[in-house]
Amino acid sequence: MSSALAGALERRYGSSVQVFIEDVFAISPRTIPERVTRLYGPLIRVAPWLYGWMYHSLDTKRRYDVFSGLTKGRTQDKIQRLLERIRPDIIVSTHPLANRPLLDAIQVNGSSVPVVASVSELVTVHVSWVEPRLSLLNTATTESYQAVLRWGARPDIVRCVGLPVDERFGRVEASPAQLREAMGLAPDRFTALLIGGGEGAGGIESIVRTIQRADVPIQLIVVCGRNEALRRRLIKMRPRTPTFVLGFVRTIPELMHAADVVITKGGPQTIAESLVAGRPVILTQTLPGQEEGNGAFVESRGVGFRPGPVRRIVDNLVQLVDDPEQRAWMTANARRHGRPEAAGMLAEMVIETAGAR
Repeated sequence: MSSALAGALERRYGSSVQVFIEDVFAISPRTIPERVTRLYGPLIRVAPWLYGWMYHSLDTKRRYDVFSGLTKGRTQDKIQRLLERIRPDIIVSTHPLANRPLLDAIQVNGSSVPVVASVSELVTVHVSWVEPRLSLLNTATTESYQAVLRWGARPDIVRCVGLPVDERFGRVEASPAQLREAMGLAPDRFTALLIGGGEGAGGIESIVRTIQRADVPIQLIVVCGRNEALRRRLIKMRPRTPTFVLGFVRTIPELMHAADVVITKGGPQTIAESLVAGRPVILTQTLPGQEEGNGAFVESRGVGFRPGPVRRIVDNLVQLVDDPEQRAWMTANARRHGRPEAAGMLAEMVIETAGAR
């Protein structure tokens, strides 16, 4: 989300705006809560239940107050040094656990720098997103809009322009056939993009093997992210289904446009990107915590299928292959519910808020 917004700001305002993207949790020395944030990748691969437990255990105002107070002083000092180095006119927070430390540091400095936060969740919203000192709080969907209000967000600062995604997802000019040919794939064959996010999660290997056994008349593009071991295993397979295996890539917009459907874990960013690209989604899993409700979200919009066992995931894929009318209906719904303008609208709101200061 951060890079999508940065790109929108730079395209609209050019050299008149200087954008810094900073990971406040990576500033040394790291506190225990900051180290916890680095466990996201390993946890979602090997112990998603533990991640869910951590998420829900902090999802009350009282417990989150205790958690955020554990290392308040050390975190505040680091952020104050960061702010003194950059001297921003406005701050945009895209991580809920960063909101309070940023606002505390600004308050201690006696500064009036506005902070805008943009909620990444589609349905389930953590209490840490809501802070009364925020200047603006953007939400991704009507569900997340209502959720922040239930947590006590000030209605006058809440907006719902959508989840910002890279504007390239709506601007790929090459046709699907051209994109497939560039990858050595058949230009007219049904193509599924299987992606597990940057961490390569979502049961990718099991899904690929089940598709091979079912002998579905398709071709696959598989993105393994940073999971290099998975990429090597898939490359060694002798698939009956034509399969193009990739690691971590920066060409997801082109890959989505090359596909007829996106098979992915239920992360909100990938769902939003798929809809902007106009592609239906088949979800492989949703993490306990911030992804809860995303399966119901895609089904309620008619843009895809909720998670299920691997056999059901493959059955859903076969259903789309065999039923062009349903595929066309879901594709049209995806285009209707995509928010390609979200990054640009949020960029304009950020500049307007900074100017109002």
